[in-house]
Amino acid sequence: MKQKLVIATRGSKLALIQSEIVKQLLVAKFPGLVVEFLEVTTLGDTDQKTPLGSFGNTGVFVKGIEDKLISGEADLAVHSLKDVPSEIHADLLLAAFPEREDARDVLVTAHGINWRSLKPGGVMGTSSPARQEQLKLLRPDLVYKDIRGNVETRVQKVLNEEYDATILAAAGLKRMGYKIETESWFALDEMVPSPGQGALVIQVRKNNPFVLEMVRQLNDYKVEKQVMAERVFMHEIGGGCRFPVAAHAEITANGIIFRGIAFKPGFNKLKKIKIETTENELFEMARSEAKQII
Repeated sequence: MKQKLVIATRGSKLALIQSEIVKQLLVAKFPGLVVEFLEVTTLGDTDQKTPLGSFGNTGVFVKGIEDKLISGEADLAVHSLKDVPSEIHADLLLAAFPEREDARDVLVTAHGINWRSLKPGGVMGTSSPARQEQLKLLRPDLVYKDIRGNVETRVQKVLNEEYDATILAAAGLKRMGYKIETESWFALDEMVPSPGQGALVIQVRKNNPFVLEMVRQLNDYKVEKQVMAERVFMHEIGGGCRFPVAAHAEITANGIIFRGIAFKPGFNKLKKIKIETTENELFEMARSEAKQII
């Protein structure tokens, strides 16, 4: 067995925490394995001024990492799945999806308040078109401005009162140890998360079956079913950073509730769906509902 694996990862605190999660899972499965990190600075890290929507569906936080994987400098890569575009390089594979963290969104303010309590005219910082369009339905009286930076930077901008609030994924906040106030949570019916939010994905080269076999042992089958349905919805809509698209498959005691939103040029309003389905029908339902929307 190969004694060392190299993980390509962004160098942000959250990215390193997430890569450490995968490292510990690998070491637990394969005692004696040495895992090292190759930190990569992506275009999304260096360009903090351009709104994310202006990059298009290019994987602005992913491509630089994929380059290290393709070149053979790394054996695998760890991404936040929500950052991965609907189409990836032909030589690569999304190989495993470990246990998913909470997929919901959280309102970040200096006082831990609910979105209903924001003052009229308050400044909401968000670089996500999907979050902005959904919150506009709830609070059209807010002022919406772009915000860039890693989790710590965006939280600090709110605490410094550059913005009255921002919206962040609960998963990142929890992984970094932030306390989330009870009033700060968005319900799934209020804010549908980005496709794959809360999930990590391990990416490998298709021509590396040895590593592929190893990382597949970290895969959570139910998570894979959830997120691939969310991603097929995104793919059919043609979204990502270009258009506001969100999707989430919620596993319940009675089956699965699939929520999705989409807004594109030519739509006269935000399209929203909420459908009860089953695990067997989930994937095809997501595809067909997206086709009906467009």
